[in-house]
Amino acid sequence: MSINDNIIKLMELKGVSVVELQTEGEANYIHLEVPIQGHTCPCCGTSTRYVHDYREQKVLDVPLYNKPTYLLYRKRRYRCPTCGKRFFEKNDFLPRYAHTTNRFFLRLFQELHSVDSQKSIAERLTTSTMRIRRVLDAVSPPLPKLPEVLGIDEFRGNTNRTKYHCILTDLTASKPIDILCNRTEATLTHHFRKYQHTGQLENVKFIVIDMWFVYYTVLRQIFPKATIIIDRFHLVRQAMWSLENVRKRIQKDLPDSLRVYFKKSRSVLLKRASHLRVTDTINEVRQRDRMLEYIPDLKKAYELKEELLQMVQDTHDLETARQQLDEWIKKADASGIPEFKTATRAYRNWKKPILNAFVYPYSNGITEGCNNKIKVIKRNAFGLRNFDRFRTRILLAFQ
Repeated sequence: MSINDNIIKLMELKGVSVVELQTEGEANYIHLEVPIQGHTCPCCGTSTRYVHDYREQKVLDVPLYNKPTYLLYRKRRYRCPTCGKRFFEKNDFLPRYAHTTNRFFLRLFQELHSVDSQKSIAERLTTSTMRIRRVLDAVSPPLPKLPEVLGIDEFRGNTNRTKYHCILTDLTASKPIDILCNRTEATLTHHFRKYQHTGQLENVKFIVIDMWFVYYTVLRQIFPKATIIIDRFHLVRQAMWSLENVRKRIQKDLPDSLRVYFKKSRSVLLKRASHLRVTDTINEVRQRDRMLEYIPDLKKAYELKEELLQMVQDTHDLETARQQLDEWIKKADASGIPEFKTATRAYRNWKKPILNAFVYPYSNGITEGCNNKIKVIKRNAFGLRNFDRFRTRILLAFQ
């Protein structure tokens, strides 16, 4: 096998002939051409091998040895003997009207699957961020297919001057299917109305959301047959917030002699009782017991929290869940702790979708994991201003 053949094999270029290799400064230059072969005229269909002229094109390729690599392609123009049409020869490595090779685009899309910033990707590919932005602008993700189990949540965004963006996830495939610029009723309605004549609205059987009333209002209209479920994390968080507010109120009014027992007490009180650590140097059970011994309200709040967590873990029957939730709400009201009024009011207002959370195994844990990866993308880029590019980056990162 000749050196020329080895170079072609190494570069994964088929049907070309390498004429010369050059290294000038900080760049590699590969001179190549395609062997003469018969071509069909695009106008009249006549076969011809008549070469009209040559033109050299500089094409960016994937970097070699961390240096920018350019293909200096000596491109032929053929002439049709019948109609006189002049046209360029065909090749397998360069798209029409492009100045970068096919495998450069392939490598770029592989890099865009990562969470790195556009600047980092551009430096690895020895190109500019503007080229990456043009590629992102040219990519238009199609309207995705609606899944059977749909998760909806929001994450903090900073594009298009909106505070929150909305993420739609396929909870069975564990990946996002689309990103919306905000979570308003108009945006959600406009997006789901696109599926009206596709027959996909009937495919959605379960929808998992948090306690944002706009989600429930819109989804009840668009998906009347779907079962709406409140995510268990947001269900439990109401009781957690109530307990935390009780701790803050009590700790603020404590004398200095007792405040020492509440030092770093937040994690101890919010942690499950069965998960408290007892070691030679740390005894979280003793720390918890001391705090609950001094403050009756804190003890009641802690017991309410533990009872709700146990209920969520053990109860999977609708009627049992309804009965236990009603008893828990009555007990929270009878405790006289004002911080639990918000939780009990939320549980009453969202009772039906909350009870569905006890019966069905679906939650937005996958969606929260996607949100975490999105935050990494945003943090690595120090924020993104263009929503369409941000949306494309997110969808590519999860492919």
